[in-house]
Amino acid sequence: MVVPSVEIAPSVFMPLLSFGISNHSLFVSLGGRGLDTAYDYGDAAQAEVGATIKASGVPRSEFFVTTKIPCCPSAFVSSSTYSNHCHARRSPEKTAADIAHDLTVMGLDYVDAMLMHWPCDSTEDNLATWRVLESLVFDGRARAIGVSNFNTSALDALMPHVKVKPAINQCGFSIAGHSGIPYRNQTWGRDDATLARCKELGITYMAYSPLGGWALGGTSRVLHDPEVESIAAGHNRTTAAVALRWVVQQGAAIVTSSDKESHDLDDIHSVFNFSLTGTEMKQLAAIR
Repeated sequence: MVVPSVEIAPSVFMPLLSFGISNHSLFVSLGGRGLDTAYDYGDAAQAEVGATIKASGVPRSEFFVTTKIPCCPSAFVSSSTYSNHCHARRSPEKTAADIAHDLTVMGLDYVDAMLMHWPCDSTEDNLATWRVLESLVFDGRARAIGVSNFNTSALDALMPHVKVKPAINQCGFSIAGHSGIPYRNQTWGRDDATLARCKELGITYMAYSPLGGWALGGTSRVLHDPEVESIAAGHNRTTAAVALRWVVQQGAAIVTSSDKESHDLDDIHSVFNFSLTGTEMKQLAAIR
């Protein structure tokens, strides 16, 4: 494995770098093995993941496939581009059907991680969905299960009731995008407090949009910030590598994307072989 991994559950190791919607075939050919998708990304995106694995010639066991299913109803739907189908309650039977659909479209017998894509509006509905995910671990269709976009309060409400602890919480997190970006008075886990709580609970925090997609001003603002540029020059690295390293060095995994070979190579080979100093970490954390 080119990319180091982290043990997210007993004997389940996840690479610290996964790619979401992107040219997965290119990513895999360059050494990437973490593939991230979701029910709400659409059938074409999920089918591409399965096709990439089959065409690669690489054993299935070397890949780490993450997918996600909706939890409904949820205020998240009103605040995101996903799930125009998520306004009514999703029964356990419908959740089970969503999972079966994911596996069928990808052509896989199992996934390495199945996540609840966002929290429902009530702990009761979260738990009903979680019970279906737990069944996947028991019958072998998922090696690990987790959540996404859960803030500290949502985690703390769920945890006392679980039989299988969430292995992952996937949330937006980046330079200039980690102090909480409120949507309908919710931060959706995109904050330092949620990262800290996940560490306390032994849940691996996985950052999506780690280059600044949820930060004010977006990715371009983060990658062209003078402070980021100065630190990158000092390490002879790209600003993207510095932005990703800042996230990884806090104990988080990352999921990003690219369709360009030079960017893929930078992500795979440049992020994990240097370290930022304590002073640099603080400087980057102070960027708003």
